[in-house]
Amino acid sequence: MSDELAEHLDTLARDACYRTDVVLKSSPFETTERVYFKGENGAELGPFVRKAIDRDAGLGIAYERICAAQKAGRRFRYLPHIMDCYDVGGKLVVVMEYVGGETLAEVVYRCDPSIALACDVFPRLCDAVTELHEGFDVPLIHRDLKPSNIMLSRDSMTIIDFGIARAFKEDSDEDTRHFGTRAYAPPEQFGFGQTDVRSDVYALGMLLYFCLTEKTPDAKARKADFREEGLPEPFRAVIERAAAFDPADRFASASELKRAFCEAAATVVPDSAFLGTASAAYEVPRFASGASGSFNPTVQTTLTSTGGSDGEKPIVPSGRVKGSRVPRTVFGSFLARIPFPVGVIWDVALVLFFAFFCVAAFNSAINPSAESIQMGSTLWARLMAYGSIALLMIGPFLFTLSDRRPLVRLVPRFASVPVERDMAACLVIIIVGALLYALSGELVAQ
Repeated sequence: MSDELAEHLDTLARDACYRTDVVLKSSPFETTERVYFKGENGAELGPFVRKAIDRDAGLGIAYERICAAQKAGRRFRYLPHIMDCYDVGGKLVVVMEYVGGETLAEVVYRCDPSIALACDVFPRLCDAVTELHEGFDVPLIHRDLKPSNIMLSRDSMTIIDFGIARAFKEDSDEDTRHFGTRAYAPPEQFGFGQTDVRSDVYALGMLLYFCLTEKTPDAKARKADFREEGLPEPFRAVIERAAAFDPADRFASASELKRAFCEAAATVVPDSAFLGTASAAYEVPRFASGASGSFNPTVQTTLTSTGGSDGEKPIVPSGRVKGSRVPRTVFGSFLARIPFPVGVIWDVALVLFFAFFCVAAFNSAINPSAESIQMGSTLWARLMAYGSIALLMIGPFLFTLSDRRPLVRLVPRFASVPVERDMAACLVIIIVGALLYALSGELVAQ
């Protein structure tokens, strides 16, 4: 009992050494915080990520296995470094590195979906999942691979959020818990069987579809067999097999999926000649100089072949990323080149300006001055006039000036809205506001 008490007090002391900076995510089963380690001399180290996972939910086992492997001397290229795992108050607490950069959703949104971007990102993503499956005696199944859980920076890719990851159990018929993001999670993850490495292969297929189309894979896409305008047939066939309903019809592993993707790329781009195997090292260009931790869409990209370390010739993207778009507006293009926090500050400023304008308009309608009365002789006329200006004209205009990255980070699916539809909707709303304003003027004149 004395040993258990000493261990408990030790974990409490370790947990108290961290200062919480911000809560990044919270759910009934897990809380994720950005924290700083406080030294005895008052100095702080960090930031780090601290997760508190409910033990009763049966989650978080993957963190313990990764931590144990790293403490035993293993080094993983695509997994976050975990510094500590301990139990406090019925919760598993995990402290790990804070992974910077952009999510895959942000990169695809800002650079536009393209074959070149997929050739840069997807083979590495397959390697990352292979590391998770083959780097342990019993494969670890992530079960929640999605654009927001893939972090990209200038020189690295990291898979994050292993909260619902599990070890494969050969004697189990089905998973005990049904978790995951529905658009990227396979059927067996929702009660149709046990998840295994092919479950992550399914998610990889959906991620490839996202990289090439910037659309969230849904029932409509599956019903169309993933046929999409501008999506080459060889890639569509790879996606269809990877995301087959029956796990037996999918690629057997992430490395096999990678090989199929590279073979498809060799047929899509005429001047490429992929001669490698699934074990070939896929050499890719790192994020070019420019915005910190960002894919540079101005770099020329084509698919060419170069000799690998073992005599193989993996496809190496070089050339121009075709169709790279400026994010939404000129202001969006400017903000895409500067740090993300600056974009947040800009959006907050726009929101505060809009709120101030709305309050001023409402006050002018309720307590009219001599000039305000000219806008309408009755309260409802003034409300319609000021409301059409504030909500239907000023609001959409400010929206076109905003930096969309904060919104996309909160709602990744919002990144799939086409530019043309976005701008057209704002223009229609502004026209409707102008018509309502003109109508209120006509009513006052009558």
